[in-house]
Order: sequence, then C-alpha cells, then structure tokens
Amino acid sequence: MTKKVAIIGGGIAGLYTALAFDESLNKEKYQFIVYERMANIGGLWNFTEDVGIDSSDGLPVHGPMYKNLTTNAPNNLIELEFTDLFSEDEQRFVSRERYLKALFRLADTYNLYKYIKCSHYVQNVKKIENGFVLEIINTTNNDTFYEDFDFVVVAAGRYNFPKWPKLESNLLKKFGGTVFHSKDVKDTTKYNDKRVLCIGSGFSALDIGLLLHKASAPLVTINARPGLVMNNCTYAWKENFKLVLSPIKDVNDKRIIFEDGTSDEFDVVIFCTGYLCEFPFLEKKLQPENKNPIFPHLYEAIVDVKHPQLMFVNAFYAFLTKLCPYFQAHFICDHLNNDLKNLPNEDHMEEAIQQWYGEIPTTTVMDDFAQFHFDYYYRLQKYSPRKLFDRRHEKYILYNILLLLAGTHIEKSNKTLNDFI
Repeated sequence: MTKKVAIIGGGIAGLYTALAFDESLNKEKYQFIVYERMANIGGLWNFTEDVGIDSSDGLPVHGPMYKNLTTNAPNNLIELEFTDLFSEDEQRFVSRERYLKALFRLADTYNLYKYIKCSHYVQNVKKIENGFVLEIINTTNNDTFYEDFDFVVVAAGRYNFPKWPKLESNLLKKFGGTVFHSKDVKDTTKYNDKRVLCIGSGFSALDIGLLLHKASAPLVTINARPGLVMNNCTYAWKENFKLVLSPIKDVNDKRIIFEDGTSDEFDVVIFCTGYLCEFPFLEKKLQPENKNPIFPHLYEAIVDVKHPQLMFVNAFYAFLTKLCPYFQAHFICDHLNNDLKNLPNEDHMEEAIQQWYGEIPTTTVMDDFAQFHFDYYYRLQKYSPRKLFDRRHEKYILYNILLLLAGTHIEKSNKTLNDFI
C-alpha cells in the first residue's frame, strides 16, 4: 500500500518540491499531492490590489507583492538550468509578471499540474497516531473535507505574517501621517507626492526606497540599523534619498526625531521589517521553534526533530530561494525512499541544529554570510541528480549582490554566469 505525502503550497517552494518528487520519489511506495489556496500556481507571485482580505476567496492576502517589483536574484540562476525560462528577457532582474509566467512555463514543461489542486486551502494540520489529518477548504464552493496523510511537507513560504518592531511601533502611535507594513505596498508610484520613511535594514527597504525615489517622491529616507545589508550598501545617497542609521527617539505629529539629533517631516511610514516565520494552520505542538529569527529549529532546516514525518521547504532565509527548495526536496526524497532510516535520532539531530546555529556568521561581512549559505547548498546538492551549484555560482551571486547594494540591479548588464570561472 502506497503512503501519502501532502505538499502545502504551490508557489516556488511547492513547485520545485513537486519537480524533485516527480524526478526522484519512489512512486511504488509514495503518492503526493500539492494543495495551493490560490486559483492558480505561483503563490506570493500572484498579485492582487487587495489589502488585508483577498476578495477572490475571502482569506487574508497572501504575500508581499507590488506592481513594479523585480526579482533580486538574476534570471539565469532562477531558471536552475532546467529550461530557458527567460529567453525573452535582456534584463538580469526580471519583473514579477515575467517571473510568474516563467513559473507557469516550468509547471507546463515538467507536467506538474497533474499533482496540484488549486483553490484548496489547508486550514488545519493535526497529528494523529500514524500521520496527520488535514482540514481542507475548497474555496470554489466553500466545502470542507478531511484527508489523512502519512507525511506533510510545508512549502507555504515565509513572507506572509508581518513583523512589527515593538519600540518603533509604539513611538509611531503618535505619528500624524499614515503607517503600514511593506506587505501592503501595492504600487510605489502612488506615493510620488509623499515624503516617505522606510524603516528596515534589509533588501526590501532598499528596493522599495529606491523605487519610491525613482517615482519622484520628494523625500525618501531609509531608517536602518547597521547590519549585513546597510553596512555593505554602496548606493550614492542624495539629499532627497537618505540613509539614517540612528534609531527613532521621538515623534511630534509628522516630524520624526532621531537619536543623532536630526529630524524630518514625513507623510508616510512604511515598516520594511520583514516577516515572522509562522504556520498557523499547524496545530501548536507542530509549530517549529523559532529560537533563531532567521533559521528555524529544524534539522538541516527541513526536518521537525520531534515529528520527523513533518518537513519544511524554504522555511529559512535563503540566498537562493529557487535552488534551495529543489535541493531540500531531494533531501526529503532520499529519506522517504529509505523510510527515514537514514535520519539521525532526535538527540543527534538536536546536536546538529546547535552546531549549525554556532556556525551562523555574527559579522556583517557579506562574503562570510554568503559562504554559510554556499556550504549548505553543497551539503544538500549530493542528494540531487542535477549538480547545479559550483564556484561560478558563488562568484556570480556575490557580484549580483553588489549590484543590489549599489541600487543598480534593475539596469541591464553584459556579464553572465559563464564570465565567472
């Protein structure tokens, strides 16, 4: 009798998991199905103008997509060398529309639709004696049904639940303008007459700030703490596009005062402060421990130590969110095909997690942080039939990160992966 595997999510992580399973999972022992809540594949790459509640299914809006978003990974790394997904694009960093079309093409090319049920929302996952029971809503007719599975792979992404820093959130209760999280940004051109403060220290603050500046907003300020991104940022700041590395001290109506004594008046404050890695559809005892805000408490960032039949794909902050799920899914295939016999026991998995935490770079040197990820990809690549990562990729990734940090990632470039030997 075959065992059943549920994959939750039909976005990047779910599609590449389905592809890996199609390639390597023992079909005589396992059958799998992908549940996607949206009406089509693509996950967060499906854009909606809605804020808060999605009018198409009455559920909370999933994902932080905005109209003029471009990828922050170069297209020939995204395609994973499977097929020429971006043959029509000259730009290295492609638009969300082109990227979504590429995901459709990926699903078509590898006949993945046969595994996917769209408009199926997994509302609840509970542990039972020999596996899990899933409560699923068919959003086309609101019918609810229950189905048992032996294994569950969570591929629902980590960009859904906004993170609000407590100190700044409390201070900005006195703010006389508009405050919202970057998840609710839909069109940066709508703020071309607004003075905007972006709070955040990562790529989203830099990207949204740059787009606002290019949309001719009269003043854009990024308020960040020193860290990995901002310490390496080489953008040529201007009088009306500024970086402030001092925390907010006080707020007086629309004037925001920083601890270094500087201040400015703003109309809009956008929290570009990231997301919480949460999976509310999992019952409490199945929730992964988030002892580290970036890397969840999972063996190889994949396996739940206490419930190894529960696994996660793309649940940690990865440099390459396309290579990562493919390698992780092949890791899962290998262990499923061997009936989990190759997994260490709980104590050894716990030790490996603690060792991994100890290896996370504490510096703000980009090369160190990148190498931490590269080592992870090499470790997982041995489970994949395709050897997709080598020294060229390391150099090319770092080169493109420098473009991001210089604010020039939207421009065309004549350098390709083959230029890095």
